[in-house]
Amino acid sequence: MPTDIKDPNASFTPYERLTWLDLLRIAASLLIVMLNITVNQLRAMPLEAPGWQAVNFYLGLSRAATPLFTMISGVLFLGLGKQRSLKQLLQGPLKKIVVIYFFWSFLYAIFAMLTQPALSTLSVIPTLLRLTLQSSDHMWFLPILISLYLISPFLQLILDQSDKAIVKYGVALMVAGLLGHTLSMGWDFLPLAEPLQTFVSKFPIGHLMLFAGYFLLGNVIHRHFKPNQLTTWLLYLALPLGVLLNASLTHYASQQAGETTLTFSTPLSLMTFMVAVPVFWLFQSKVSQISFSVQMKEAFATVARLTLGVYLIHPMVLFGLDKLFHITALSFNPIFSVPLLTFFAFSLSAMIIYGLKKVPFMCWIA
Repeated sequence: MPTDIKDPNASFTPYERLTWLDLLRIAASLLIVMLNITVNQLRAMPLEAPGWQAVNFYLGLSRAATPLFTMISGVLFLGLGKQRSLKQLLQGPLKKIVVIYFFWSFLYAIFAMLTQPALSTLSVIPTLLRLTLQSSDHMWFLPILISLYLISPFLQLILDQSDKAIVKYGVALMVAGLLGHTLSMGWDFLPLAEPLQTFVSKFPIGHLMLFAGYFLLGNVIHRHFKPNQLTTWLLYLALPLGVLLNASLTHYASQQAGETTLTFSTPLSLMTFMVAVPVFWLFQSKVSQISFSVQMKEAFATVARLTLGVYLIHPMVLFGLDKLFHITALSFNPIFSVPLLTFFAFSLSAMIIYGLKKVPFMCWIA
């Protein structure tokens, strides 16, 4: 979840904001909420349940959320074109995101103890400490983002001092890494699956390096990508194909296992790449051409600034909607309930964060 970067070497005014990037942040935030809804719902559903396929389809779409946020973060963080000093790096956005991570980890530790009866019988202090260090499952991306910020000086040098040939080579390596990661996921139903996975495992890429590829990729697309008409159409074709492949492989793997398994549903699969890149390009090439009034741009910017908070608080909102009002993705037909619940939970989360940021001394929490 990208934060707004305020750098002393940059002089952005409200009118210089990239509105399409604000809208992409909002869209990616909606996908984050949808991802949480679909993952939790799918795990709780039997394979033969009527709404399983619909929820699985939306999961295939929403998996692109974290790669999109990584690309957006890369544009915001590296796109200034100036190298930060270590002091600016450590005392600026890095400090903010570290404080936010530990604050919300502690908050979710308290939340877990209040909502899970089994935890209430344990010693309070050791349990709080353990849960804080473990953090909430949905916050797994923040340590990745912190790590990307830490290595950003090296990524900035790569971005600023590489020619187009090196950039293309880097993108090719990233795609190869994503392919290798995808092949290592457990294609047990394919011939030669075991030796293939053994071969791929000999080239450990690491999650951080693949996310670093996405961190750079947003800038590469933003600065250098100028596809011809055929490439553009192939790119847009990859979007629905990626969603369908993701959903189909999840369905097939679940059928083979006899229960829902999300082995192929990860942010670092080649199928997710096929969804994330076209969505990013669609916003940059098409949405950026739409003319918005100054008031609309300011409204989009305001909502975009709330997306980090939405990411942080939306599981609590979904929990409350379920336990207090019995509103879930299965309240009615998932074809309609999943997008409607996504929009409602996003809106409610955004309003809560907006209110919290108005409280004195609370503006730093998201």
